[in-house]
Amino acid sequence: MAENDTWQVILNGASQVFTERGYKGATLEEITNRIKMTKGALYYYVSSKEELWLKCHMYTLDKAMGNIRPIYESSLSPDIKLYNMIKAHVQSVIGSTSYFTNFNFEKKFISQSVQLQNVTRQRDKFEQMFSSVIKEGIELNIFNPIDVKFARLAILGSINYITNWYTPEGELTPLEIAEKIAKIYYTGLLARPAKNDGLLVELMESISGFIEKERIPRQKRYKAL
Repeated sequence: MAENDTWQVILNGASQVFTERGYKGATLEEITNRIKMTKGALYYYVSSKEELWLKCHMYTLDKAMGNIRPIYESSLSPDIKLYNMIKAHVQSVIGSTSYFTNFNFEKKFISQSVQLQNVTRQRDKFEQMFSSVIKEGIELNIFNPIDVKFARLAILGSINYITNWYTPEGELTPLEIAEKIAKIYYTGLLARPAKNDGLLVELMESISGFIEKERIPRQKRYKAL
């Protein structure tokens, strides 16, 4: 197995155990049993449970940043940009539910280190992209004049909470769930009625075509409780 593949197996197995047990409850023994690896082999990659937990979070953040950054750096108007950023992040969370554990709660069990500071810094950069787009929308009178930090916390908090209710069975695809959540925030932030918004009409027409192209077969559809 290639080293990159081994890393992916380690991160996937560790994130599952951390999600199920929490940081304090998880053990390296349980993780190695899950991934069918000896402790000695695991220590080749990480020196401790703490380091492995931090690597899981950095992997999550790097992946989320990779999904969001192209949208953030695009020339789209802030309302459509935010819509697509929300949609992309929802799909990231649904696609990797075991990775989105409660960072703020669990990090109190982690000692201060350069690695923790790096993870926190990356998390701040990710959140700042949302704040910047919301602020830009307010300055352009596209969004209502609201508290930027509060809006960001509300959006990302509700998206990250998806891991507590999402189940991979049933009626809605991850894309459809993403669309529903994005629409709620998009229309809620607009400074003018959505029904009179030309951008919204154009966006909805574009989304309809996109959904048809990417629709998952009915037997693989997902359900939101």
